[in-house]
Parts: sequence; C-alpha cells; structure tokens
Amino acid sequence: TLICKKGRKGIKGELQSIADSVRMLPHYNWTVFVILETQKAADRKACPGIEKMAEMHLPNVKVLYRATPGRFSKWVYYTEEINEIEKFDYLVVFDADMGLSTFNWPEFWSRRRLYASRFGDVPVVGVLRNETPFHPLRSAHWTECGRDAVRYVESDFVEQWFAMLSGSFASWFMHRVVDVGLIEEQRNLGVDWGVDGAWCAAAAEWAGREAGCLLVTMDMYHGDTKSLKQDISFHQNGEHLNNIWWTRIPQWMKYSEVWLGAFFQDVSFKCSPVGVEERYHMPPQLRLDVPVVPTGPPAGNKHKSKDGDEDSGGSYAEKKDGNSS
Repeated sequence: TLICKKGRKGIKGELQSIADSVRMLPHYNWTVFVILETQKAADRKACPGIEKMAEMHLPNVKVLYRATPGRFSKWVYYTEEINEIEKFDYLVVFDADMGLSTFNWPEFWSRRRLYASRFGDVPVVGVLRNETPFHPLRSAHWTECGRDAVRYVESDFVEQWFAMLSGSFASWFMHRVVDVGLIEEQRNLGVDWGVDGAWCAAAAEWAGREAGCLLVTMDMYHGDTKSLKQDISFHQNGEHLNNIWWTRIPQWMKYSEVWLGAFFQDVSFKCSPVGVEERYHMPPQLRLDVPVVPTGPPAGNKHKSKDGDEDSGGSYAEKKDGNSS
C-alpha cells in the first residue's frame, strides 16, 4: 500500500523503494494499492509521479487506486485479492518503506530451505529490523548478544511489516478472518492490529505443525518514513481491535500471548539470559507446565518509539481477565 495524500512526506522515497524492488525481483507479481483521500482523486489516478515510472507499467505489476479519507487497514485491500492469492506459491506483505531491493534474498532462501530440509516448511516466515518494540525481532538482539551463528528460530510471533506467507495458507487465513467479521472491524476502526498476533497459531493449525512461524535472523533495511501517524486515538482503536480478535478467535491469539505481553517488550530486556530462547516458540505441552507471562503493554513503552511515532502495525492489548475482553 502506498499512501498518496496531499502534503504527505516520504512518498517519493517509498515510491522509489517499490520501483527498486520491482526491478530487483522481476519474477515476482506485484499489486500496489495507491490510497488517495477522495474517490474523485482515485478515479483520476491523482498520485504525482507513479504513472511516469516505467516499473508501474510492467506486465507483472498491477496498480489499483482506492479512496480512504482517514486511516485505513491494508488488509481491507489485501482481501480483495483473496482468491487470486491462492494461485501463487507465496504472498509477501511489507510496508512501502522496507528495503526489499537491498535485502540478501539468496541467503534468505538458503536459510529457509535449510530449515525446511530438516524440519519441514512453515507457512509464515519473517525477518529482523533495526527498531521494534519486540527485542528478539531487533537485529541487535542477535548481533550484540553472541547469537551471530543462529540462522533461524521457530517463533510464535512475526510482525506484519514484512512477512512471507504460503499463498494457499494466506487465502485460507484471510477467508477465516473475513468470516468472523474482523476485516469489517478493521475497516471501521482504520487500524490493522491483531493480524500478526493470530497468524502463527493459524499457520500451525492449517499445516498441522507445532510451530507455524519461522524467524530468519537477517536484517532488512527499514526507511521508517513514518507514513502512519500514531496518536492516542490510533492506539485506543488498536487496543480495542486487538481485544475483538481475542473475543472472536481466542485460540489463535493465546498462541502469541508471551510475545504480546511484557516479556519480550520490557525496556530493561536486551540480551536474554540462558534458557529464554525456548520461549520464542513454546510447544503446547510446555504451555501447560510453564506459567504464561500475563499479557499487557510494558510500563513506559505503549508500543511507541523514542519520539512517540513508531511506524509499526504490531498488536497487543491489556486484557481485563484471563481470557478476553
């Protein structure tokens, strides 16, 4: 998704990033949703510069213009392609300011195939970035803590700013989310929290595996153009939406409960002590034997960066009881 609204900073860099990615990955098929403020602007394709870029006219690139005056959830638009997605091997979802063109794709595929050859493939795969509320998803957690030799770990959480999903799983997952009314809730609230809190459990269920997600410990450049303004109402809507996910599909949300609580987001947590690694992914039996860390935002974090404008679409919410609210 590319937000093309009057006065918005960072759009030229995001557009160039998408064009660079298209050139670097010519065998991929691309759908670019361009979001404008009015239907008139969308009808006129009024996004300066995009139609002049040769990459946007390649046969493997589809550009769709949509009108949304305020905040929106990208998954509202992704579900337009719900049946098309199933035809492809993989669906890659990513923020427009992610550095796909500079990412080491051969190494990524090497690590993924190595894991698959040993343990079987997983439906959802994610990578690291330089800044995120979740410490094990930060590059420094692996480069500065003596874990350089770790190539991948099974995980119960992968953030939605970049993820590679099996095409057939992605279609199945979206159908389930649509059927329980969560996409409509995202449309009404204008946020997309909850998706990445649920899809690892959904992937495990779909594939009949214990672990549904894999974290490949490689860093992807994040331009952080701050295209998403996060104020109090954004976080209130996000937490409300996240609680709706807990109400509609609690069995999926509980799977990532350790991640979405204070355990991996605590501001004092950097290099974990020996033994914590097992909790990146907790097998079902271990969940019965080990108390789950209570879910809730860590004190002083509130899912924002230092300047209060972290451009993350991740999800967590404080629950009022032991199940959902």
